[in-house]
Amino acid sequence: MTGPYTRGDSSSSEASRKHIGQALANYGATDVVFTQRGKLSAVAFRADARQFRILMPILQSEGALAIRGDIADSRLREANAKILERANRKSWHALALAIEAKLGAVAAGVATLESEFLAHVVLPGNHTVFEELEAVIDFAYRSGRRPSFGGPAPSAPHAEPQAPADYPQLRAVPAPAAHRTN
Repeated sequence: MTGPYTRGDSSSSEASRKHIGQALANYGATDVVFTQRGKLSAVAFRADARQFRILMPILQSEGALAIRGDIADSRLREANAKILERANRKSWHALALAIEAKLGAVAAGVATLESEFLAHVVLPGNHTVFEELEAVIDFAYRSGRRPSFGGPAPSAPHAEPQAPADYPQLRAVPAPAAHRTN
Protein backbone atom coordinates (compact mmCIF):
# COMPACT_ATOMS: atom_id res chain seq x y z
CA MET A 1 0.00 0.00 0.00
CA THR A 2 2.06 2.84 -1.30
CA GLY A 3 1.40 6.02 -3.18
CA PRO A 4 -1.87 7.92 -2.87
CA TYR A 5 -3.62 4.91 -1.30
CA THR A 6 -1.76 5.56 1.94
CA ARG A 7 -3.62 8.85 2.39
CA GLY A 8 -6.87 6.96 2.69
CA ASP A 9 -8.93 9.37 0.64
CA SER A 10 -7.61 8.73 -2.86
CA SER A 11 -8.83 5.17 -3.34
CA SER A 12 -12.40 4.09 -3.48
CA SER A 13 -14.13 2.18 -0.74
CA GLU A 14 -14.34 -0.70 -3.21
CA ALA A 15 -10.54 -0.71 -3.60
CA SER A 16 -10.18 -0.97 0.19
CA ARG A 17 -12.72 -3.83 0.31
CA LYS A 18 -10.76 -5.64 -2.41
CA HIS A 19 -7.58 -5.10 -0.42
CA ILE A 20 -9.24 -6.54 2.70
CA GLY A 21 -10.55 -9.52 0.73
CA GLN A 22 -7.12 -10.20 -0.76
CA ALA A 23 -5.35 -9.91 2.61
CA LEU A 24 -7.83 -12.36 4.17
CA ALA A 25 -7.54 -14.75 1.22
CA ASN A 26 -3.74 -14.60 1.43
CA TYR A 27 -4.03 -15.60 5.09
CA GLY A 28 -6.28 -18.52 4.13
CA ALA A 29 -9.63 -17.14 5.21
CA THR A 30 -12.67 -18.40 3.35
CA ASP A 31 -16.25 -17.25 2.86
CA VAL A 32 -15.26 -13.56 2.89
CA VAL A 33 -18.44 -11.49 2.61
CA PHE A 34 -19.09 -7.75 2.67
CA THR A 35 -22.60 -6.62 3.57
CA GLN A 36 -24.40 -3.46 4.54
CA ARG A 37 -27.55 -3.10 6.59
CA GLY A 38 -28.74 0.37 7.44
CA LYS A 39 -25.84 2.41 8.80
CA LEU A 40 -23.58 -0.60 9.38
CA SER A 41 -21.29 -2.43 7.01
CA ALA A 42 -19.82 -5.79 7.88
CA VAL A 43 -16.90 -7.94 6.83
CA ALA A 44 -17.44 -11.60 7.69
CA PHE A 45 -15.08 -14.51 7.13
CA ARG A 46 -14.04 -17.96 8.33
CA ALA A 47 -10.53 -18.86 9.39
CA ASP A 48 -8.85 -21.25 11.83
CA ALA A 49 -12.17 -23.06 12.50
CA ARG A 50 -13.82 -19.81 13.64
CA GLN A 51 -16.26 -17.32 12.19
CA PHE A 52 -15.52 -13.61 12.44
CA ARG A 53 -17.63 -10.50 11.83
CA ILE A 54 -16.32 -6.94 11.93
CA LEU A 55 -18.95 -4.20 11.98
CA MET A 56 -18.19 -0.69 10.81
CA PRO A 57 -20.53 2.31 10.86
CA ILE A 58 -21.12 3.95 7.50
CA LEU A 59 -21.91 7.63 7.43
CA GLN A 60 -25.10 8.51 5.63
CA SER A 61 -26.95 11.71 4.95
CA GLU A 62 -29.44 12.51 7.68
CA GLY A 63 -32.12 13.07 5.08
CA ALA A 64 -32.72 14.33 1.61
CA LEU A 65 -32.67 18.05 1.12
CA ALA A 66 -35.81 19.60 -0.27
CA ILE A 67 -35.63 19.77 -4.04
CA ARG A 68 -36.65 23.22 -5.11
CA GLY A 69 -34.60 23.30 -8.26
CA ASP A 70 -32.37 25.92 -6.72
CA ILE A 71 -28.71 25.79 -7.74
CA ALA A 72 -27.64 26.35 -4.13
CA ASP A 73 -29.58 23.28 -2.99
CA SER A 74 -27.97 21.20 -5.73
CA ARG A 75 -24.48 22.38 -4.77
CA LEU A 76 -25.16 21.73 -1.10
CA ARG A 77 -26.31 18.17 -1.88
CA GLU A 78 -23.20 17.61 -4.00
CA ALA A 79 -20.89 18.96 -1.31
CA ASN A 80 -22.57 16.83 1.35
CA ALA A 81 -22.30 13.71 -0.84
CA LYS A 82 -18.59 14.33 -1.42
CA ILE A 83 -17.93 14.80 2.29
CA LEU A 84 -19.76 11.56 3.14
CA GLU A 85 -18.01 9.66 0.34
CA ARG A 86 -14.58 10.86 1.50
CA ALA A 87 -15.31 9.98 5.13
CA ASN A 88 -16.44 6.50 4.15
CA ARG A 89 -13.37 6.00 1.94
CA LYS A 90 -11.20 6.90 4.95
CA SER A 91 -13.11 4.47 7.17
CA TRP A 92 -12.68 1.60 4.73
CA HIS A 93 -9.02 2.48 4.31
CA ALA A 94 -8.49 2.48 8.09
CA LEU A 95 -10.21 -0.90 8.38
CA ALA A 96 -8.01 -2.29 5.60
CA LEU A 97 -4.89 -1.09 7.42
CA ALA A 98 -6.10 -2.52 10.74
CA ILE A 99 -6.88 -5.93 9.26
CA GLU A 100 -3.58 -6.02 7.41
CA ALA A 101 -1.70 -5.13 10.63
CA LYS A 102 -3.52 -7.83 12.60
CA LEU A 103 -2.81 -10.45 9.95
CA GLY A 104 0.82 -9.29 9.86
CA ALA A 105 1.12 -9.84 13.61
CA VAL A 106 -0.37 -13.31 13.22
CA ALA A 107 1.97 -14.15 10.33
CA ALA A 108 4.97 -12.99 12.39
CA GLY A 109 3.95 -15.21 15.31
CA VAL A 110 3.41 -12.23 17.59
CA ALA A 111 -0.26 -13.11 18.10
CA THR A 112 -2.89 -15.65 17.14
CA LEU A 113 -5.77 -14.92 14.80
CA GLU A 114 -8.22 -15.39 17.64
CA SER A 115 -6.36 -13.02 19.98
CA GLU A 116 -6.14 -10.32 17.29
CA PHE A 117 -9.79 -10.63 16.29
CA LEU A 118 -11.25 -11.81 19.64
CA ALA A 119 -13.92 -9.12 19.82
CA HIS A 120 -15.11 -10.19 16.36
CA VAL A 121 -15.38 -13.96 16.94
CA VAL A 122 -18.95 -15.01 16.21
CA LEU A 123 -20.37 -17.20 18.96
CA PRO A 124 -23.24 -19.66 18.75
CA GLY A 125 -26.37 -17.52 18.65
CA ASN A 126 -24.80 -15.23 16.02
CA HIS A 127 -23.44 -12.62 18.45
CA THR A 128 -19.81 -11.56 18.59
CA VAL A 129 -17.70 -11.74 21.73
CA PHE A 130 -17.84 -7.95 21.91
CA GLU A 131 -21.64 -7.90 21.68
CA GLU A 132 -21.87 -10.48 24.48
CA LEU A 133 -19.34 -8.82 26.79
CA GLU A 134 -19.83 -5.09 26.22
CA ALA A 135 -22.52 -4.72 28.90
CA VAL A 136 -20.65 -7.01 31.33
CA ILE A 137 -17.46 -4.96 31.02
CA ASP A 138 -19.37 -1.68 31.33
CA PHE A 139 -21.11 -2.90 34.49
CA ALA A 140 -17.80 -4.07 35.99
CA TYR A 141 -16.24 -0.63 35.53
CA ARG A 142 -19.30 1.19 36.85
CA SER A 143 -19.68 -1.10 39.87
CA GLY A 144 -15.99 -1.66 40.57
CA ARG A 145 -16.64 -5.39 40.87
CA ARG A 146 -14.95 -8.21 39.01
CA PRO A 147 -17.31 -9.57 36.36
CA SER A 148 -18.47 -13.16 36.37
CA PHE A 149 -18.11 -14.93 33.06
CA GLY A 150 -20.15 -17.97 33.97
CA GLY A 151 -17.49 -20.02 35.73
CA PRO A 152 -16.59 -20.10 39.41
CA ALA A 153 -14.58 -17.15 40.66
CA PRO A 154 -10.98 -18.05 41.43
CA SER A 155 -10.45 -18.75 45.13
CA ALA A 156 -6.95 -17.33 45.12
CA PRO A 157 -5.48 -14.55 43.08
CA HIS A 158 -3.66 -15.64 39.95
CA ALA A 159 0.08 -15.81 40.30
CA GLU A 160 1.91 -13.23 38.24
CA PRO A 161 3.79 -14.74 35.32
CA GLN A 162 7.48 -15.00 36.04
CA ALA A 163 10.02 -13.52 33.65
CA PRO A 164 13.02 -15.64 32.65
CA ALA A 165 16.02 -15.25 34.98
CA ASP A 166 18.06 -13.41 32.34
CA TYR A 167 15.27 -10.88 31.67
CA PRO A 168 16.02 -7.40 33.05
CA GLN A 169 14.08 -6.72 36.23
CA LEU A 170 11.89 -3.63 36.30
CA ARG A 171 11.85 -1.35 39.33
CA ALA A 172 8.88 0.68 40.46
CA VAL A 173 9.23 4.35 39.69
CA PRO A 174 8.05 6.57 42.55
CA ALA A 175 5.13 8.85 41.77
CA PRO A 176 5.81 12.60 41.65
CA ALA A 177 5.44 14.28 45.07
CA ALA A 178 2.21 15.99 44.07
CA HIS A 179 0.52 12.65 43.37
CA ARG A 180 1.72 10.63 46.35
CA THR A 181 -0.83 9.36 48.84
CA ASN A 182 -0.02 8.50 52.41
